[in-house]
Amino acid sequence: MRFSIAGSLLLLCTLAGVVRAGDPPEAAKSGKAPAKPTYYEHVAPIVQERCQVCHRKGAVGPFSMTTYKETAGWAAMIEEVVETRRMPPWHADPKVNSFKNSRRLSDLERDTILNWVKAGAPKGDKAKAPPKKTWPDPKAWRIGTPDAIVEMPESFTVPATGVVPYQYWEVKTDFESDKWIQGIEVQIGATQVVHHVLIFVHYPNRRRSPRVRGGLQGYFASALPGDSIELFPEGSGKWLPKGSSLVFQVHYTPDGTKRVDRSKIGLKFATTKVERRVQTVALNQTRFSIPAGEPNHVVRGTYVFKEDKMLLAMLPHMHLRGKGFRYLLRRPDGSSLALLSVPRYDFNWQNAYRLKNPVFVPKGSKVIGVATFDNSDQNPANPDPTKTVRFGEQTWDEMMIGYMNVVDPTESQRAAYAKQQQTQK
Repeated sequence: MRFSIAGSLLLLCTLAGVVRAGDPPEAAKSGKAPAKPTYYEHVAPIVQERCQVCHRKGAVGPFSMTTYKETAGWAAMIEEVVETRRMPPWHADPKVNSFKNSRRLSDLERDTILNWVKAGAPKGDKAKAPPKKTWPDPKAWRIGTPDAIVEMPESFTVPATGVVPYQYWEVKTDFESDKWIQGIEVQIGATQVVHHVLIFVHYPNRRRSPRVRGGLQGYFASALPGDSIELFPEGSGKWLPKGSSLVFQVHYTPDGTKRVDRSKIGLKFATTKVERRVQTVALNQTRFSIPAGEPNHVVRGTYVFKEDKMLLAMLPHMHLRGKGFRYLLRRPDGSSLALLSVPRYDFNWQNAYRLKNPVFVPKGSKVIGVATFDNSDQNPANPDPTKTVRFGEQTWDEMMIGYMNVVDPTESQRAAYAKQQQTQK
């Protein structure tokens, strides 16, 4: 699948959940980078693991990197984006927490690539090349064959030019019973012009259904730039009651050619008993006003936990003036923990940050989100630095939402947290 990324090249990217994100090739885990690495011996293993998931024929990247010739032809650009850490697209501060889907290159991987380019991108001995990697069809479902597929009820024609307001479609599911969902994948139809898809849920009892408009509640799944798959731990899953509807919110970015889109979501049902419900909750702030020309406007939002939970993942959401986002946990005993820091937020790549070690959040805790916005003319993405900006759904408006995936803790997790608290007294 391919996304339209305004002003960005999709270099060296990896899709969360598709490969062992954050797990570099064995040869690249330790040691010092060679001064004059060669492609076949040193660079090809990194390219296979880190780049080809996107950069191969039919995949998300705008060009292929499956051969020496293809890769070396982009050497100068690769040097630039690796040097500046623009690619692979990963924006979390490595000093704050660890994430199992991290796409950040290790220092050794980074130095190896940079040294290779500086050495003139030498080919080396082909006999030392790793075995060719076999990749699945880019159009195949990466979660396996879905148990159910729900698609937009009709196709939408995206005009060649202009601005398209966010589009909404509501699709009622026809399952004969309540379902527990353990795997989710969203596939894009018109891959060239879809920036992102958010899917929300409406329960059959509308009075108890989460509010959808504005994206503040009811988040169910998404296809964001760089992230379209969600897999939940064994014994847990998202609940989809019988008679629910899924609401597709689609953001289109015309590219000069008229396109037709009909996106869809694939669902894998849990095959074992689900004892713990995964939910997506969100801290947010809708009452803010970002002054024209202001380069560092701070907005805060808070979510209070009414039950013990395990925090699995975080997904900060802002628009084009978004500059940085932080999550901070404050427990009832007064202790604090930094959960995530995204010092350089990029609307083009809205990553979900999945914790390597889920965090126990005791009842009564607060998670505070601190968002910073740049509404100045120094922000090249700013649509209009002379305009005061407030909360709104459209890209030229702003949002401050901090999504969080949480699940009920197991008894062993509760016991481990209680033991930790005792040792700290």
